[in-house]
Amino acid sequence: MLKAVDIHKTYNVGPTKIDVLKGISLEVERGELLAVVGASGSGKSTLMHMLGLLEQPTSGDYYIEGEKISYDNDQELSSLRNRKIGFVFQQYYLLPRLTALDNVGIPLVYRGMKDTEIKERSMALLKKLEMTDRAGHKPDEMSGGQQQRVAIARALVGNPSLILADEPTGALDTHTGQEIMNIFRNLNEEEGITIIVITHDPKIAAQCKRREELSDGLIVK
Repeated sequence: MLKAVDIHKTYNVGPTKIDVLKGISLEVERGELLAVVGASGSGKSTLMHMLGLLEQPTSGDYYIEGEKISYDNDQELSSLRNRKIGFVFQQYYLLPRLTALDNVGIPLVYRGMKDTEIKERSMALLKKLEMTDRAGHKPDEMSGGQQQRVAIARALVGNPSLILADEPTGALDTHTGQEIMNIFRNLNEEEGITIIVITHDPKIAAQCKRREELSDGLIVK
């Protein structure tokens, strides 16, 4: 499903060049539940940005479902992200003035769907994640775990073929973090969704079917 070939990413900070990714090659098959682990500064989040089309690599090639990614057209990249990829972050990134229901539906707004269809699909996801009783609540009226469930529903509402989760349990207590991980495992096992979890937590990584470790911008074999 995904194929990264010799991906490099260099940032220019003033006169200094910082090499964050130093030749990453990675293949992910459809239906995998993959953990990418590594210490802080190893390049995990930068790799997620590359896989999620949030940034352009300095060099190297990237393929999604056999299609080589071109970075020449920002609008096409945005459309591809919206159709193919769902994101879950450590900090949730819910819009504070919107209810849970409206937050979930945001990706569909950008697709130009009708309001009735957006609400129907968003409520279905909230029901799936046992959050219907919080549909009318705003983020500051929900716990961290509840906000993360809403964020997962938002990631799923567009029926993506890939979910990228960057430290999705990092801001949660152990019990709530395990509940979130159970959701990912069920989505992977029951619906076959490809999920990549970026984490520094070995207990979270151990629950994934496959594990890749990053160290100093390289995958450690």
